[in-house]
Amino acid sequence: MYTEKEARDLVIEAGHRLMKYKLIARTWGNISARISDTEFVITPSGRAYDTLKPEELVKVNMETLKYAGSIKPSSEKGIHARAYILRKDIDFVIHTHQYYASAVGAEGKDLPFAPCAGYGLPGTGKLKDEVTKCIAANPQSKAFLMEKHGALCLGKDFDDAFEVAADLERKCNELFHNKVELKVADPKFDTSGIKDYPYVLFDSDPMTRTYSYRAKTLPAYLDDFAQIVGPDAKCRTTKGYKAGLKNRNAVLLNGMGALCVSDVEDDLEAISLIVSKNAAAALYCENAKPLSKADALLQRVVYLKKYSKQKDK
Repeated sequence: MYTEKEARDLVIEAGHRLMKYKLIARTWGNISARISDTEFVITPSGRAYDTLKPEELVKVNMETLKYAGSIKPSSEKGIHARAYILRKDIDFVIHTHQYYASAVGAEGKDLPFAPCAGYGLPGTGKLKDEVTKCIAANPQSKAFLMEKHGALCLGKDFDDAFEVAADLERKCNELFHNKVELKVADPKFDTSGIKDYPYVLFDSDPMTRTYSYRAKTLPAYLDDFAQIVGPDAKCRTTKGYKAGLKNRNAVLLNGMGALCVSDVEDDLEAISLIVSKNAAAALYCENAKPLSKADALLQRVVYLKKYSKQKDK
């Protein structure tokens, strides 16, 4: 285990490293490190990794989940606590929404290299219980999928946890591309005439473009899509995009890709990324059901009222 100072410094370093390798972005996911048999430090709720400071991490008791200070810890602190209690060999935990692991995990199936925990809404006791059961049932595994949510990667230390996350992503990437054939066209769309939104981005990402050829609404297969984009993304022609953007941050353009809009310029990249990842999940999970409409709408409302206001603190 680590001293508290070592743990705080390494969690910050892990956040930067995970962002560099695109295994985590903005406020998505959470990172922690064990500092004793009863405590760990964890990233706070809704804070961006690129500006996070060591002193802003939160010290949490594993058994009671009580924490020190006025900054709230990640809502998934209970999952980290159970991981440390169940696995005495683990001193570092990373929960990511990494691209391919999230897309493949949306199917809700165990993989030979990563068992899959059942679905629960983010931050709820059900999600904690499902992940706890999965860890307990697979004591030799360090990589776990979280259905329609992301991945949990356990390590004996910082480097081990990071390698678990990177290895999981490599394997899920291979699984995906062995199953899904993508469209190769690269269409263009001029956004210069769109004046209805402060910031606009057209993205012809292969995943988004391939799904858009179906000319169907893209439902939410992943929690972060429901939160950041909306309960679904409509598919429209280039002339009908406005109606598709009502109460949403993206609309698919038939056979072309997606039009992403935001009031904040920095959010455009995150929106286009999550549309792409959710499209990848839809392409991979042919027989899996998306989130229920009620769950997707609930998460959208909670995100807009709570977490989106925290990310730039």
